[in-house]
Amino acid sequence: MHIFSSIRCVTFDLDDTLWPCEPTILNAEQALYSWLQNRYPRITQQYSFEGLKEQRAAYGKVHPELAHDVTALRRQSLAELAKEFDYSPELASEGLVLFRKFRNRVTFFDDAFATIDALKKHFKIGAITNGNADLDIIGVRDKFDFVVTAEKAGAAKPDKKIFQYAQNQVQLASNQIVLVGDTPHVDMLGAKLSGWRAIWFNPQKVPWLGKMKPDAEVQQLNQLRALLIN
Repeated sequence: MHIFSSIRCVTFDLDDTLWPCEPTILNAEQALYSWLQNRYPRITQQYSFEGLKEQRAAYGKVHPELAHDVTALRRQSLAELAKEFDYSPELASEGLVLFRKFRNRVTFFDDAFATIDALKKHFKIGAITNGNADLDIIGVRDKFDFVVTAEKAGAAKPDKKIFQYAQNQVQLASNQIVLVGDTPHVDMLGAKLSGWRAIWFNPQKVPWLGKMKPDAEVQQLNQLRALLIN
């Protein structure tokens, strides 16, 4: 029997699986920093662009309870800056709105839509992410039957809790769901520990260094059609 013959649901990681993440986040970070320079200059007089990222990372270490919720982490670290520099608390909410605006300006990989549309004719389609991309804002929510975020699930990949939360959305057995993701120690490990099938999206063809090997590997998303549609 084909290893994917039982699959009824294909679930995608988002960042670096459906679109490149780094340029998107960098653009959003730069927009936020420019906004702070114009509106709250005392902060950027003290913190460089890199310094602000280090400030948020340090805040996250002090508040590990926010590890699964990157939106709350960003909001609260901005609130901490407002307090530190004696600015209005509105800085945090305004800054978060601006950041999310740019964070959701993503450029999908060329074959992403065609692949999802082809798979949707045969499977339930889901998304499971540790990030805070918003598919409603991006405008593609209708392509997915369900979307699970770490914030919503209260846990981040590779924690089995987020996979169970996602599985509850479709009421399928674990061996009927496959995750397509790019990160060995987050996506692939979490899926395998949860009894899901796992397909590693590896466009750079880097060597496998993960703990639990995926069930398959693709370099392009359109390879999923031949792999999953029997």
